[in-house]
This record gives sequence, C-alpha cells and structure tokens, in this order.
Amino acid sequence: MKFRPDIFWKSACGRCPDCGAQVRGASDRAGWLARLWDTPATCAGCGMTLRRKEGFFLGAIVWNYGLTAFGVLPSVLLAYRLGWIGSDGAIRLTIAAIFLVPPLIHAFAWRLWIGTYYAFLSDQLPSGGRRLDD
Repeated sequence: MKFRPDIFWKSACGRCPDCGAQVRGASDRAGWLARLWDTPATCAGCGMTLRRKEGFFLGAIVWNYGLTAFGVLPSVLLAYRLGWIGSDGAIRLTIAAIFLVPPLIHAFAWRLWIGTYYAFLSDQLPSGGRRLDD
C-alpha cells in the first residue's frame, strides 16, 4: 500500500480521483451554498461512484472534525493568547466556529476523504479494475 499524492491532490482540488474531471458540487442544485455543500454521487466524466455504500461517510466526518478541532479552534486560542481578542470574544467565536465551520467545509472534507481513501487504495479505482457501481 503506497500513498499516491497525485490522486490525493486531484481529489482535494475538486476533481475525480480517477479521470480528473471537475466534480465540485452538483450544478443542478440552486444556490451557491447548496453547490458548496453538495458532493455529487457520481463523476460526470467517468461515472465513478463518489458516495459509496453505508458507512463510507465516516471518513469525511473524521476530516471535518479534524479540520475544525485542530485547524480552526487553535487559531481562536492563539488569537486569545496574543491578546487580539478577549475571553468573551474567544468564547463567542469558538461557539460560532463550532456551528458554522463544519457545514461550510462539508464538501471539502468529502473531497479530502475520497482523496485519502483512493491515494492509499489506488487499486480500488475503476481504472484499476474495480466496478463503477460499488
């Protein structure tokens, strides 16, 4: 099992990890927030299933939690420690971040998870022989 950074970066940039076609948000959904939050079920370019069977979403939850807990919240603590914001502001900003950041980075967390999965298991890609409908 060798990590393939090219597959990871393709997916992280909103492209299909297999064919490289653009898969950022479904264009049939109205509104920018719906397109930001949505990850299509399949790639329009090659038909690869992006939202796999039950339980596959757990990796995206881990990425979402990790980015929020270890990316955003330490920034708030640093701003408090440096004196840029007071304790009340830090508490309010933390509460706002807890509720606002996860939905806003949902699709990005999905892309990171898909990229991580296929970067480690590149033989699972349809071009590697796996069925498209799994």
